[in-house]
Amino acid sequence: MSAAQRLCATILALALPGWVGAQIYVCKDSSGRTITADRPIPECAARPMRELGNNGVTRREIPAPLTPEQKQQRALEAERQRVENEAAMEVRRRDLAMLERFRNENEIHAAHKRAIEDIQQNIKQEAVALAVAEKQLKEAQTESDQRKSRPGAVLLPTRKLEDARSAVATENDLIRQQKIHLLKVDTWFDETLKRYRELNGTISPQ
Repeated sequence: MSAAQRLCATILALALPGWVGAQIYVCKDSSGRTITADRPIPECAARPMRELGNNGVTRREIPAPLTPEQKQQRALEAERQRVENEAAMEVRRRDLAMLERFRNENEIHAAHKRAIEDIQQNIKQEAVALAVAEKQLKEAQTESDQRKSRPGAVLLPTRKLEDARSAVATENDLIRQQKIHLLKVDTWFDETLKRYRELNGTISPQ
C-alpha cells in the first residue's frame, strides 16, 4: 500500500466516525480506479481486495474468486491428493500387518514353503482327477466308435460324451488356475521379503 493510499484511508477513518474500529476495504476496479468502502465492494466482486484497519494497515488480503477453470483444477488437485493419501495409508496398513505377522525372515520363508506345498498338493489331486476324467472320456469315445461300426446298433447318447469332455476340460482349467495361483504366491512372498528387508534397513529400496 502506497503512502498516499494509507493517508487516504486514515483521513477517511478520522472523517467518518462510523468507520472508527470498522473494516476498510480497498480495491482497484477494471479501469484501474482505486475504490474504498466500509464493506466489500460490489464493483470488485471478481477482483482481489484488501481489508485495512482504521490505521490504514492491511489486515488481510482477499483474493479474487476462482474462475471455473481454476475451480476445476483445484478439484482435480484435491482428488489427486486424496488418492495419494489413501494409497499411502494402504501401504502403511500393509506394512504394519506384515510386521505383525512375521517377526523375522525365517518366518516368511517358512510361510512361503507351506503355501507352495499346499498348492502343489492341490495340483497333484487335480492331476489324479484329470487322469480319471481322461480315462472315462477315452472309454466313452471307444464305446461310441464301436457302436457306430456295428450295423443297426444303438448309438451312445451324445450327452455321455459331452459330460466326459466337460469333465476333462474342467480338470484342466482347475490345474491351470492352481499354477497361476502358485506364481502369484511366489511373487507375493518375494515382494513381502523385499519389503520386510527395506523396513528393517537390511537393504535400501530401489
